[in-house]
Amino acid sequence: MDDGSTDRSGAILDQFALRDCRIKVIHKVNSGYGNTMNEAIQIAKGRYISIVESDDMIENDMLQAMYQTAVSYDLDMVKTDFYQMWKHEDGTEGNHYAKLTLDSSFYGRVIEPNAETGAYFLQKFTWNALYKRAFLNENHIRYNETPGASFQDNGFWFQTFYWAKRAMFLNRAFYKYRQDNPNSSFRSRQKEYAMKNEYDFIHHFLTANHVKHKELYHICFHFRLLGYLFTLNRIDDSLKKQFAVKIQEECGIYEKNGEAYYKWLSQSQKEVVEQISRNPVGYAKRIIKRNREIKEIAAGHPHIVIYGAGAYGMAACSQISGFQSEGQTVDVAVTDLHGQKQYCLSKSVREIKEYVDEKDKCLVLLAVKEESEAFGVMLENLKKLGFANIRSYGGLLK
Repeated sequence: MDDGSTDRSGAILDQFALRDCRIKVIHKVNSGYGNTMNEAIQIAKGRYISIVESDDMIENDMLQAMYQTAVSYDLDMVKTDFYQMWKHEDGTEGNHYAKLTLDSSFYGRVIEPNAETGAYFLQKFTWNALYKRAFLNENHIRYNETPGASFQDNGFWFQTFYWAKRAMFLNRAFYKYRQDNPNSSFRSRQKEYAMKNEYDFIHHFLTANHVKHKELYHICFHFRLLGYLFTLNRIDDSLKKQFAVKIQEECGIYEKNGEAYYKWLSQSQKEVVEQISRNPVGYAKRIIKRNREIKEIAAGHPHIVIYGAGAYGMAACSQISGFQSEGQTVDVAVTDLHGQKQYCLSKSVREIKEYVDEKDKCLVLLAVKEESEAFGVMLENLKKLGFANIRSYGGLLK
């Protein structure tokens, strides 16, 4: 599907179609993801349908493995684990194995998601899958077509799980989900209501089909709220106050009709929701102030070393790289690599001792949770090595 591309993509696709008669290319005026995907499903002729998005890659045997499984068990859909893929600074490709779920009991057997609603908590992506075309058409499963929107796989995911009578999940990875595309929806600082549009679409689906299963409404609300919290962090600071108020309003609406459900949130997520419920504008102001402080701290230093390559280190790497100025370097370090090569997002990780000769020029962001034992150990190590300019990234997040 060539959705109005403005580069040479269309011509390249046509060249492949000339080489292989099985390849069909559709050139169309740009109409957005949902409409384009729906048109593709409508004209598809095969017994099964799979989706590969334009910036991703797949292993050579992905379709064969999923097809054999789908036929053997007469499945409506089969889904697999996947890889998160980066292009490292040194030009090598990095693949991180990502599981659909940590609950191994969901793998390798036929499941009806509505009978085992825990299946709804598996990874929601729609591209690491093979769908029976008749299953999609008979149940009128299509993407939401909100113009210019993003995250339109959410509505498609929910419909496939609702209607599937025979689904299977495989603990093998074939699909490579690119993480370093600067034009990805995940990196967009606009489109604040894209996630709301998707969960309004899902809610309408539930009501239009007269669904009585209360837990499905709870699941819809849970993922709506997670999407809103993600959006609040993603969007531009100028949009945060208004969106925080929207979160407060919608929590109130769904609490009144009995659909709000908070028990599946983590403790930190619950605390954020409570703060937003009490004072949404005040919470947004604190986030804006925190982001401004981090940006100001980083701006005054030509060389930033993020000490820690775990969850805090990845968050710091992503945030600081987002406003990295010309000539400014951002590196990631750990205490000891133990002779192994390691990456944090796309950056090669080095040992902190390698920066000792530059310690007077470096700002070190200690990127671990302040309450952890590792924080004290790493802080002491920095002092022993003579680093003086140290800030706690975890402390800045508070």
